[in-house]
Amino acid sequence: MLKYIFKRILQFIPVFIGVTVILFALTNIVPGDPIKLIAGEKSLSPEIELQLRAANHLIKVDENGLPLLDENGEAIPESLAAQYGYYISGLLHGDLGNSYQRKLPVIEIFKEKYPYTIKLALVGIVIEIIIGIGAGMISAIKRYSFWDILVTLTTSILVAMPAFWLGMLLQLLFGIKMKLWTGGGFYLPISGAGGAISEFQDWVHYILPAITLASVSTAYAARIMRSQLLETMNMDYIRTAFAKGLSSRQVIFKHALKNALIPVVTYIGIDFGGMLSGAILTETVFNWPGIGFEVYRAITQRDWPIVMGGVTLVVVVVLIISLVVDISYAFLDPRIRYDKAKE
Repeated sequence: MLKYIFKRILQFIPVFIGVTVILFALTNIVPGDPIKLIAGEKSLSPEIELQLRAANHLIKVDENGLPLLDENGEAIPESLAAQYGYYISGLLHGDLGNSYQRKLPVIEIFKEKYPYTIKLALVGIVIEIIIGIGAGMISAIKRYSFWDILVTLTTSILVAMPAFWLGMLLQLLFGIKMKLWTGGGFYLPISGAGGAISEFQDWVHYILPAITLASVSTAYAARIMRSQLLETMNMDYIRTAFAKGLSSRQVIFKHALKNALIPVVTYIGIDFGGMLSGAILTETVFNWPGIGFEVYRAITQRDWPIVMGGVTLVVVVVLIISLVVDISYAFLDPRIRYDKAKE
């Protein structure tokens, strides 16, 4: 197992390098001078502009950090390879750069915003696991019944429904219409994550965003669970278990469920990584103060350090979750043993 984990970690390296190269290339392709973005509407003197370009590794400097000038007195641009080297060095030291607009280290911004994204992702993944797996199992066990048709119809609607549209629909129904219908007696918050100025308890603010975040994923998880459980129930060892006199409950939960869960765990694990990385649409619709909403604002303001830091965080989280999912296979299916190459 340790050998397999080590190999997977080594596989992360080329993926990480590839993503960082693409991100770095995109920031250089997109038109616009980063120094002008840092300055905003302020006019900079030539001396301050040189200092900013030197601090952002855009021009060459000497051993004292002073800009190097050519024979015409112009600053010498730093090569793209050297700029990428500085960028990678900063990432390895936990430095994601400084925000152009907020003038703060990106890592500090993420430390403030990430707890909100983690909490929302945990609530969303609990909904996905309980409802998705449960609905899929009911649909498979009660095949062609009313419950099967209900699950199939509901999941089809959710899969076809954009998350941002569902979020706005829930806001309209439970936040605005419900308040009008009940005279203000019952309704749900439609924006923010709570706090001292909110009239609701903090946990109430998670209801609508978590449902929106988990809706499409729950539908897919239910569909995968249904198809995998039906396929597993038709296998020979399941028929043998029934022939031995085991009850349907024993066969499903002790024999069929573990094998059927492997693709579901794969999907839920990767989806959880996406949730932890910040769901931009959901967080934007509900004005949720998480990573996704912060990245969205950074895109609109062309604040590239936050965008690059957010995408880098997405890659790292998804890679780690993928490793955890792969390791979980050995516990779900005893036939999987990573330490034996022949298996």
